[in-house]
Amino acid sequence: MAVITLLSDFIDGTSMALAEDTDAADLNAFMTANQGRLWASVQQRRRQRRQTVVRRGPGTVYFAADATGAATVERYLSSETGSVEEADAMQAMQAAGVEVAPHVGADRERDALLNGQLQGLTDQAKAEGFG
Repeated sequence: MAVITLLSDFIDGTSMALAEDTDAADLNAFMTANQGRLWASVQQRRRQRRQTVVRRGPGTVYFAADATGAATVERYLSSETGSVEEADAMQAMQAAGVEVAPHVGADRERDALLNGQLQGLTDQAKAEGFG
């Protein structure tokens, strides 16, 4: 089973990685079907812990198609930044076919996810299809 991981760094100097199993075939399929779910979970956990929810920049999403790839992601995330071990782990992720992409979320998008309401939709986004 594939594993999707979201890593975010926050302005208080902390970071949080959240991972979950998925049946999605690739990163694009996961993001299309589950847009924002991992990010909302990160936000909710940080609020429960009374930590800041303001990120230092975009987060990073890792999609590992199998357990081997997921292990390389774990190894990468647990290595020291800028170390030889980190560079080796990055090469191992690439060899395992792990997909890596930035994860950007505006405050307005996060609020809509956390409050369960969609706000400020364009007319095109409100369209319900052909009848």
